Amino acid sequence: MKLKDSPIVIKIADDLGLKRHHNAERAIRNYCLRKVKSITTAFGEIKDLNQLLNVVSSHLQMKFEEVRDDEDLSRIAHKYTEKGELIFSNLHRELDNETDGILVRLNHAKPWEPKYVAVINCRGNKVWRAYFSKWHEVGHLLTTPPTQMTFQFRRTPVFKKALEEQIVDRVAGDLAFYEKIFSPALEREIAQDNRLSFSAVESLRMTVCDGASREATLRGAIRQAPAPQLLVIAGLGYKKSEERLVNSRQMGLFADKNLNIEPKLRALEVIPSQKAADTGLRIHKNMRIPEESIIFKVYEDLTNIGETQSECENLSLWEHSKGRLNDAKVIVEAKKSGDKVFALVCKV
Repeated sequence: MKLKDSPIVIKIADDLGLKRHHNAERAIRNYCLRKVKSITTAFGEIKDLNQLLNVVSSHLQMKFEEVRDDEDLSRIAHKYTEKGELIFSNLHRELDNETDGILVRLNHAKPWEPKYVAVINCRGNKVWRAYFSKWHEVGHLLTTPPTQMTFQFRRTPVFKKALEEQIVDRVAGDLAFYEKIFSPALEREIAQDNRLSFSAVESLRMTVCDGASREATLRGAIRQAPAPQLLVIAGLGYKKSEERLVNSRQMGLFADKNLNIEPKLRALEVIPSQKAADTGLRIHKNMRIPEESIIFKVYEDLTNIGETQSECENLSLWEHSKGRLNDAKVIVEAKKSGDKVFALVCKV
């Protein structure tokens, strides 16, 4: 079931007073964008996305606390328990490795103090998620109807299976790269080549959204890229039929060593720009990466990990069960990170 058709998401839209809609997900996201627009209009000029985060969170009476180590955890717990917020006495148990953040409604805040505290897990690799995690907690407040603002505690897991968390994640994605601020900066960065590049993404990270991770910035940028362009995230994976077989109970009990099912390099995720979607530029999810593609070569290259490589290619290299993709010349820029390759594919 798609998110927009979920009864839970439809109820959230209804609770927010969004009665007339054909797409509950889009109605909620647009509602949050309107609220942020109203906040920023009253504030005045906002130069970057971190300033936007500060303005919106301040308007919502929210304060962020970052936990980078056990000392931070103890300090924050002590600070708020001393103020009578006893829920913080369990902070060391609640903010575990499976938790990105915790949102707490304070019971003893002074009239001039924030009413909400979002404790953000910045320990280890989670530091790169902190920027997005903050927007996720903002999204929770924006999507919580006034009648439900009496909650005391809300935990945000790393793996967001609950539909409520998924819709908040979509809202956070809209706001973390708020189009009115991010899009003009993006257009300036790509003015010369008229296509998104990894160097442009890095420049955006250092200026308009300092603190955002490379992957989050890349995802935000591709969705607003003015050119017909795709972000392909490649890694090892199975065909659907192979995956069913590998995961089946029979495979586990009666494994046949002669089956020889090995994962292949595939397009695990494909994110198009709006122009790509409009013009029909596409690579299907889970397609096998052609060995002739720079994406495959970068994956196999063990000497230049982290370096960007690019080539002109043709999408007709890509095969699927019914043939090949249509003839189309593209520029492919690829970069390996960990066990995956991130590739930007732009139509020439």
